[in-house]
Amino acid sequence: MMDMSDALEQYLTLRRSLGFKLQTQESRLRNFVRYATARGELRVTAKTAVDWANHQCGPATWSSRLSTVRAFARHLQVVAPQTEIPPSHNFPPQRRPRPFIYSDEQIADLLKSMLDMHPGSFRGPTHCAAASQYDAGASAVCVNP
Repeated sequence: MMDMSDALEQYLTLRRSLGFKLQTQESRLRNFVRYATARGELRVTAKTAVDWANHQCGPATWSSRLSTVRAFARHLQVVAPQTEIPPSHNFPPQRRPRPFIYSDEQIADLLKSMLDMHPGSFRGPTHCAAASQYDAGASAVCVNP
């Protein structure tokens, strides 16, 4: 049976060779392997994966963390059939908060405040110049403070 750390290195090498960056996934998987090894696990188990996914993090990331381990477990199961694939719907899916859309009036107020907060500095005019590239109304605020 292959050591989990060695299996992780092979998995990361394979995924990178296919063009994946794996920035978040690599750190998560290394963290998972350390967690599983500290518990005396020799293979990926569904229970360990679920326990790790909701260990030391908030509910917003549980589903995403488990999904990362699930992909690794699927790969590992090819060479280690006793590997368990963690369940896919244990946690609610990760939801992004709805973005706040500023009105034109709010943007004008922000730009005006920027000019007032940094008199004599290039910060206010820089923000005004950048904003006026996208909105002609912003240039009126910047020209007539």
